[in-house]
Amino acid sequence: MGRLVLSFRDFEGSARELKEALHTGRIRPEALPLSELLAQALAQAEGWPLLERARLAPELAALVLLWLGSGEEPEEAPELEAERTVAALVDLEAAASELARRAEARRNVIPLPPAPIPGRARLAAADVRRLARLAPPARPRPVLAAIAGFGLREAWRRIRALLAARPRLSFDELAPRRFGPRAVHLAALLEAARRGWVALFQSQPYGPIEVEQRAEGGELTEAV
Repeated sequence: MGRLVLSFRDFEGSARELKEALHTGRIRPEALPLSELLAQALAQAEGWPLLERARLAPELAALVLLWLGSGEEPEEAPELEAERTVAALVDLEAAASELARRAEARRNVIPLPPAPIPGRARLAAADVRRLARLAPPARPRPVLAAIAGFGLREAWRRIRALLAARPRLSFDELAPRRFGPRAVHLAALLEAARRGWVALFQSQPYGPIEVEQRAEGGELTEAV
């Protein structure tokens, strides 16, 4: 994990190498098969561990949006479209490399359990209310845009209906095979897991994902 391997015709290399080739003029912007490059990057990211993909959700969502729009009539010059696509690929590669570097740095770290909470150290109710007033307001989470008219709200409604019949299902049983809608379903599940509506299980890296309903859950908006 960390380095993307992109290839087409006379090029094979990482996203950073592709950006350099574009910058030096070795590859012309109009010669880039943007849809193919995006599909290669997303296919490689699909094999990364679930936790790492969750941490890379903003970068992956940007690639999915570009990939879904790659078949439409371009609204900007080929140079700008190529530059924007390659920049998104470089962002994903850089973020994944940083996660891999942190994981390697913690490889020999032995986790320790948290210190026990002292039995008599309790805050009075008035102190808790005072602390709540002093706490800064929560920062809003980034907005995840709806994809091609089918966003997080619709994906979660579909997942919730399926889990109502069977409270535990595999991710493959809940999500379509096409990568775009599949990515939206994964984003909806991650948000539902954060809210405690479902629990996600993956027994081994790259293994199947099991989804278990923990609460009925409410409506999921695009601004999460």
